[in-house]
Amino acid sequence: MRYGIFSDIHSNIEAFTTALEYYKTEKIDTYIFLGDIIGYAANPKEAISLLYALNPICIAGNHDWAATDKLSTDYFNEYAKEAIIWTKTRLSEKENSYLKSFPLTYQGKNFFCVHGSLDSPKDFNYIWGLNEARLNFELITTDILFVGHSHRAQIYYKNTKGIFFHSETSISIKPGEKYIINVGSIGQPRDRDSRLSLCVYDSEENVVSIKRLVYNIPLTAEKIIAAGLPQILASRLFVGW
Repeated sequence: MRYGIFSDIHSNIEAFTTALEYYKTEKIDTYIFLGDIIGYAANPKEAISLLYALNPICIAGNHDWAATDKLSTDYFNEYAKEAIIWTKTRLSEKENSYLKSFPLTYQGKNFFCVHGSLDSPKDFNYIWGLNEARLNFELITTDILFVGHSHRAQIYYKNTKGIFFHSETSISIKPGEKYIINVGSIGQPRDRDSRLSLCVYDSEENVVSIKRLVYNIPLTAEKIIAAGLPQILASRLFVGW
């Protein structure tokens, strides 16, 4: 089985369409979305439409919850809050219901999916580094944990020698080891790499790969500014932060 696993689109239709074009070349059997289809950028309706047509397994993100009043906007900084309020006024009842239908977690045969962290998924905690990875490894009951939320593509693994950060973009899944895969963000990367990030998991080859792709950042930024959204939401796309 080949899984296309991705997260944090954030209404960035240029990045999303680029990602989907790439996935067409990867012979994906099942798509899994780890949350936050909306927020930040200017095409929430188009992004939701593309996601719905893809028919993926979907996980709820904090922006998805906030846009449907399942999470207070007090959770967010002023720029994110402004984008959520802007987005809420543009969602139809059908789109709202679709976002509300996303569960907090999903479990596959040998993997588990959550937007942020296994410790209280509804609180949308982050995995920033080894300390948070250690906490999640204590909670993992499957071989692999797939997450998003931090917008940073990262791989951690645990074996009998300890917990380690994996610096490469692909990793082989070995018996007896545990893995945390942060698939990064398609719509707003924050790891100093402006290219979109997505993941492919081949469960037969036992390989997880993270792919980075260039997309039309100037067009996305132009749309954000034209929509009257905060300037920072456009400018940060160019620096991946």
